[in-house]
Amino acid sequence: MPCPSCESKLEKPFGEKNSYHLTCCQNCGLIYVENMPSNEVLHDFYQNYHKTSQYTAKLDSKLRRAKKRIKCIKKYTQGKRFIDVGCNAGFAVEAARICGFDAQGVDVDGKTIALAKKFFPEACYQSKSIQKIAAEGQQFDLIYCSEVLEHLPSLHDFVKALYDGLDKNGVLYLTTPDIGHYSLPGNTEKLLKWDAVRPPEHLYYFSRKSLQYLFLQAGFSKLKFQFNFKPTLKLLAWK
Repeated sequence: MPCPSCESKLEKPFGEKNSYHLTCCQNCGLIYVENMPSNEVLHDFYQNYHKTSQYTAKLDSKLRRAKKRIKCIKKYTQGKRFIDVGCNAGFAVEAARICGFDAQGVDVDGKTIALAKKFFPEACYQSKSIQKIAAEGQQFDLIYCSEVLEHLPSLHDFVKALYDGLDKNGVLYLTTPDIGHYSLPGNTEKLLKWDAVRPPEHLYYFSRKSLQYLFLQAGFSKLKFQFNFKPTLKLLAWK
């Protein structure tokens, strides 16, 4: 299977987890699931995903953390149009609203949107994909996308929609697990035990190099990685 990011056929087996084979692209460095699950398998897996504790646990602390993060990011744009792509329980949308943005959240899962409306009813939410939002010509000054990219089978369509949905003077903020982080073991066998390596929930595992490759290919002209003590990539991207 060619690399889903750069389409190179230069690959090396990385290991196996949960009956899924992981492969490392020797060109861009992306680690990905070789035997991709079918749409049916993914549908069944995510059927009750909104009920997992990660959605509703510690909402107050998540809201505080999101407000702090958005206050830091807002200095990069003068506009007020905010969208959280894959908005989870809505805490980042609510944080953006409190910070003065015209904020909305989108998620393809209607059950998740219902949760967001329940927890933070003053903000705006839609059960819609960013691909559809971008196709409608909508653009935003701040696109927020946290811990979403690694879940999605189709990388290029998604990242292209992020690019199309971003205003020319806007900024994208995106996070995803960092498999190249200095705190993680270099030994592959130990790395496979990292809790972020969990297919079929996570299909892709990025380093700075592989994430940079993907976003530059999509047309973004300027990228900035924020330092993080934890193994999570924090990317700011501009057109």
